[in-house]
Amino acid sequence: MKKLLYLVLCLFLVSCVKDNNPLGEIDENTDYFSKRTIKPKAEWNALDYLCDTIQREFGVEIIYEYTPRIISGNTFFMPPQYDKALPYTRTMLYKMWLQPLKQSFPKFFNTETPIEFILAGGFIHFNDPTLTATAAGAGMNAQFYRLGMGGVNNYSTNKTWLQSHLVTLYHEHAHQIDHKYGRGDTYDRISQGKYYGLAGYRINPKTGLERTDAESQADGFFKSYGGYAPEEDWATSVEYMVRYPESTIKTFVARSVDLDKKYRIVYQRYLDMGVDLHKLQGVVDSVVFKVNY
Repeated sequence: MKKLLYLVLCLFLVSCVKDNNPLGEIDENTDYFSKRTIKPKAEWNALDYLCDTIQREFGVEIIYEYTPRIISGNTFFMPPQYDKALPYTRTMLYKMWLQPLKQSFPKFFNTETPIEFILAGGFIHFNDPTLTATAAGAGMNAQFYRLGMGGVNNYSTNKTWLQSHLVTLYHEHAHQIDHKYGRGDTYDRISQGKYYGLAGYRINPKTGLERTDAESQADGFFKSYGGYAPEEDWATSVEYMVRYPESTIKTFVARSVDLDKKYRIVYQRYLDMGVDLHKLQGVVDSVVFKVNY
């Protein structure tokens, strides 16, 4: 009788496990992008052929077809519209990012260019896709080999949009550099204890007003978002040096000894990797305002 009860109990427990895990064991570290179906060449469209060209010429795989990706329970991103992904890939990725970078800064291109680039249609959404709480590349750019950008469905040949997106791309890539090499103890100690945090990086709690760039620069950050946390401090430093000419950057850093120290560290770090950020700014301006669409 005891053996029978034991057998029934075992069968019950096994049944419960199966019911609670209908899909079997799930590996949370699974890279779902690597599981995507390879499309037969007979089914290729114009974007597939362009992606193949980019893969062969630059060694970067462009990923635009996938099911919506969940980063966590309330953070996700979705694939782009084809009619936006095609011109985006041709103009932003081929003509404005990869080609100029390879030609002007071959050392940096060869060692630091990711081997995968993910296109997200909207921005990276938090909690609900209709909300405005979004980010350009959150959750996609923590790997050394993969870069991603949101907002592809907003693609436009408007010069302001192109410049803003391209400098944001370098901002997101700066997060990869940060993850790969670290900022260094010296950098992190410059503004230790002075960061605004989540509650104060946009609105100054003392005045109740939105922080201006000039105010943030006096505090040691290129922009208010840089004062959110050290990792954004680093990335926004790269972003601003790619967005503004050297003369303007020198005006900004003159407003704070701390900002000048951080500027010199970031500038030298990139110089050691093979890219002069001030020269890169000139390249970015050139491709934005002269590229043939």
